[in-house]
Amino acid sequence: MIPIVGLLLQYAPELIGLFAGKDAGVAAGRVADVAKVVFGTDDPQKAQDQIALNPALAEAFAEQARSALEVFRLEIQDAQDARQQTITLAQTGSAISWGAPLVSVLVTLMFGGALYLVLAQPLALDERQATVANILLGVLGAAMTQVINYWLGSSSGSKRSGDAVRTIAERAIAETVLPTKGR
Repeated sequence: MIPIVGLLLQYAPELIGLFAGKDAGVAAGRVADVAKVVFGTDDPQKAQDQIALNPALAEAFAEQARSALEVFRLEIQDAQDARQQTITLAQTGSAISWGAPLVSVLVTLMFGGALYLVLAQPLALDERQATVANILLGVLGAAMTQVINYWLGSSSGSKRSGDAVRTIAERAIAETVLPTKGR
């Protein structure tokens, strides 16, 4: 476990349950990211020294960590909800339940086929055709990544959304709540 988590739990002991289980490392990483924003470091001793000089930093750290961990919890729930929706549709016999598996198979076949054509077949392509082939391969590679993320437990959309929310929150807090160094 990342040492900065111990410092957080001194100020927000109710969060201890989030650091158990398979996602504990990711949760701890989120706390370390918050510490870097609040204190400029994830070293617990340096953070504690800053808290000694400015006790309000402890509350800012705990509050930002709570927010970051709530976003993380919602990201996990979003990914679980997407898979649960497919299961529910399959259990009710809905034809829509075949949507995700069908798209997954099609994307996998197209990506594999395009990759085979580009790497295994000696193609004589002019510059324009080569550019189009590279773009197609890139798009199919990105689609393949989304297929893998869907089936193996990550929701790319929720990650982008969570990253955007986290960035906005960090900027807002850094500009309004946290004292800047040198003031």
